[in-house]
Amino acid sequence: MKITIRQFSFIFPVLVLSLLSGCSLFQSKDVFQPSSFSELNGWNQTQAVGLKTALQESCPVYLKRTGPVNPDIRFGTYEQWHRICDALDTPEDDALPHFFETALTVYQVAPWEKGLFTGYFTPLLHGSRTRSERYAIPLLDVPDDLVFFNPQDFDLERTDKTKPHRMKAGKAKNGWLVPYEDRQGINRRATAGDYDNDVLFWLDDRVDRFFLQIQGSGTIELDTGEQVEVRISGRNGHEYFAIGRYLKRNGLLEKVSMQSIRQWLEDNPDRMDEVLYTNPDFIFFSKLNKPGPLGAQGTKLIPEHSAAVDDRVIPLGTPLWLSTTLTADDQPFARAMVAQDVGSAIRGQARADIFFGAGEEAARKAGHQNAGGKLFVLLPKQMPEED
Repeated sequence: MKITIRQFSFIFPVLVLSLLSGCSLFQSKDVFQPSSFSELNGWNQTQAVGLKTALQESCPVYLKRTGPVNPDIRFGTYEQWHRICDALDTPEDDALPHFFETALTVYQVAPWEKGLFTGYFTPLLHGSRTRSERYAIPLLDVPDDLVFFNPQDFDLERTDKTKPHRMKAGKAKNGWLVPYEDRQGINRRATAGDYDNDVLFWLDDRVDRFFLQIQGSGTIELDTGEQVEVRISGRNGHEYFAIGRYLKRNGLLEKVSMQSIRQWLEDNPDRMDEVLYTNPDFIFFSKLNKPGPLGAQGTKLIPEHSAAVDDRVIPLGTPLWLSTTLTADDQPFARAMVAQDVGSAIRGQARADIFFGAGEEAARKAGHQNAGGKLFVLLPKQMPEED
């Protein structure tokens, strides 16, 4: 059974009711507070061009749809976005700021929150189509025994009322639907050969695979010299847990970044299982047969102009303005972006994961990124011709 990201990205009636009432899923305050372009420090022609580039990736998705984008009417209709998308190529670059200021209105997302802005990138891994002593770590496709279900279909309630129902994963066992194995269980089954028919590629580094699962997509350089791109296609249904939190909580790391975690795992191979298994979430992949990397919206990600968000709060395809600090350099970082991806760790209102691209510099920025800041959404104005 092969699935797509859409099959485990679900919005349920509890979210609809909260948005229709103008209330946040998380609290009674209205998440989206009126603001203006004058509040977007750094808004200029360069950022308007970046917004256009990213938005042009999302426009083909919008152009296939009609009706409301979201139960919250402030997000507009797909027909409104059709008009904006159709007009994107008309303005010269120097006229783009005015174009967007005329077409869009600004709301700040949960201004009472500090915000949290992390980063991700496209990693390069090394692999092979055949198993060998060097290439012994399986990168798995969605296994045939993994099934997905909607808890609401079975009148199942979650005890945590702040979390809406979302697609869950499991498997059939002796006629019962039971939870799927966690990371440790999947690795145990892989060692026993249970997943040999589900292997996309064999990799040469277990830690590389772990971080690929966090990034969600990457490039595999095969021993033949060929490069192939892969992206997330399913997960085992267990909650994500950040191993950096475990390392810091137990006094094993003082400063947590991707780089420091990698170094710790390299220096402590005898404790790798202990640390990696604190995250029970396990990601399955599929081969990408078109240029990427692609986000959850199915669109190509644009470095520093694409972001992952909590799509329970912000619909994919929504233009954003993100203002934070680039942790790696301790420098201000403000960008126009489009919400084009999601992530298991991206949960909350003023929360986004910045896509930094590929290569060592992108890895450096993404690996260190962890800062507060402000998040805005740019939503379609009610134009005179729409009255």
